[in-house]
Amino acid sequence: MAVKFGMPSLGHTMESGTVLEWLKQEGDRLAKGDPLLMVETDKVTTEVEAPMDGTLHKIVVPAGDERPIGALLAILLAPGESADPAEIARLSAPEGAQAAPKEVPGPSVRARRQRKPSRKTGRLRISPVARKLAARHGVDPAAVTGSGPGGRITKDDILRAAAAAATPPQPAQAPESTLGVVRTIPLTGTRGRVAQRLSQSWREIPRVTEVMHVDMTRTVDFRDSNLSRWESDYGVRISLNDLVTKAVTVALGRHPLLNATLVDKQVRVHDQVNMGLAVHLDQGLVVPVLKDAGSKKLGQLARESRSLAERAREGTLDLADVSDGTFTVTNLGGAHVDLFTPIINPPQVAILGIGRIQPRPLAVEGRLEVVPTAYLCLVFDHRAVDGYPAGLFLKELRDLFAHPERYAEA
Repeated sequence: MAVKFGMPSLGHTMESGTVLEWLKQEGDRLAKGDPLLMVETDKVTTEVEAPMDGTLHKIVVPAGDERPIGALLAILLAPGESADPAEIARLSAPEGAQAAPKEVPGPSVRARRQRKPSRKTGRLRISPVARKLAARHGVDPAAVTGSGPGGRITKDDILRAAAAAATPPQPAQAPESTLGVVRTIPLTGTRGRVAQRLSQSWREIPRVTEVMHVDMTRTVDFRDSNLSRWESDYGVRISLNDLVTKAVTVALGRHPLLNATLVDKQVRVHDQVNMGLAVHLDQGLVVPVLKDAGSKKLGQLARESRSLAERAREGTLDLADVSDGTFTVTNLGGAHVDLFTPIINPPQVAILGIGRIQPRPLAVEGRLEVVPTAYLCLVFDHRAVDGYPAGLFLKELRDLFAHPERYAEA
């Protein structure tokens, strides 16, 4: 028996995936669970396993091509089965293709059908999935020609219409540029999906930015005085970023409205802090998730953060490593950035951007002093959170940084 193998769904935000590499060739035998191909989604590159024992008979989609969820990728054969050319042709046919009718109607029937006026019934034939995609991408289904049975509009029709609408019209005669091009970076793969998701976030989320200038003197001194002990106890060198991560988890526990996601017009406040940690890669930004960060000690946070960052750079993160984040922290201190406004990672409702800790003038108890400070930049979705509770969250962080003994050992 021939079996259609389609693009798997690898996460609730996934709409499509790119076939990076086939790990088996046509004619290879398969055992259920064997690595079959590598797929790149908007979040991660992951290995997809064979769903059954049998043979990889035909690869339909070559490496490098992108397809929506469910789109045909390959034809598999059950153990001991041989290929039936007619069945393979039927399974490989594009969605909506119809077989030739078994009987041709007589002349009188054809004449009556030709005389019958052509008119629309007024009822739009569209699948539920396609209707949801149309709403999400702002596509008018009535303007889409369906390729499914009987003209039914499918999700592929909507995705094609959305892609066409997103492509700006090109000038009829674009003048040739005299500028030399050293390097071209196509907006495909990880870079393309980062661009797509962040553009969507920028368009759809009514965001508000709040900034607080924070004295980091006591946190810096506290780390310096405890660094050797922590390294001995935890087996890892604690960074200032680790202390920031710990402080944020504590603050989120006290201000849970920021530890939330917005899904289906519902703000879902979570009791578990799953901390997204932004990691910069050459091909784009990846945000692995530190699960249940609020329950972890400082040393465990530091070890797991290092592991996630290393695996992100090696390209060995799996889907679970980048899923279910409830809040994100991004730190550009290493790039000597003082202040920046990050973009929210939906469906999360907030993100915290932290610049470098740098000696700066600050009024301390009525005196102007030069002390280590940092700018905390909180960007939040105003549909889910108001300005005052967001400000209280920043104030909580400021107070924690002033008393690191209250959170570092918690």
